[in-house]
Amino acid sequence: MEEKDIIMEDKELNEQESLKLITQMIQNTRRNLDTGSGNMFLLWGYVSAIVTLVVFAGIYWTRNPVWMWGFWGVPVLGYLFSFILVRKQRKLAKSYGDKVLNEMWQIMGLLCIAIVLGATFTNHYEIILPICAILISLSSIITGSIIRYTLFSGFPAFGIALGLNMLFSILDKTSSYLSLLEFVLVIVFALIIPGHILNYCARKDNKR
Repeated sequence: MEEKDIIMEDKELNEQESLKLITQMIQNTRRNLDTGSGNMFLLWGYVSAIVTLVVFAGIYWTRNPVWMWGFWGVPVLGYLFSFILVRKQRKLAKSYGDKVLNEMWQIMGLLCIAIVLGATFTNHYEIILPICAILISLSSIITGSIIRYTLFSGFPAFGIALGLNMLFSILDKTSSYLSLLEFVLVIVFALIIPGHILNYCARKDNKR
């Protein structure tokens, strides 16, 4: 066998090994997400939706914008319940994809908090919900792309569309407290539905 043929075979083998490694990494990340993160999506999704509906009801019945401070209940309750949920879950070996997703969502959370603080400091409260809606939806799309769930990525796209609509309504000065209901829809598309998809996939895999 010529040296050129040996090099070509080694190259093909390395390419196959690399492809196999990437596929295995995606499968491990997907399995870890299926196992626990569906509940995390649902936790943050339902907490955000319920708090938003409470704020909406308070503003609707009292016409008092002070109810908007109720949104601080989202990080308080979300992180509290997340801490409880993580302690109850069994620990799994994390792949590189898991670490990337964890860091991405942490950055998204910090960005949302920074936007809230910046908007509060500059008295531009109206930009908080649309920008956070876009960031959350974008993070869900990236998550779906990494784990190769096309259906998972599709629903958050509606969240981005709704977030942009909320943002353009602010620019057109046509925004109102009804945008709170749009934000609830964003949460449904970006977190709640994807969370149920992950749990469904987990149950399906466990039956195999």
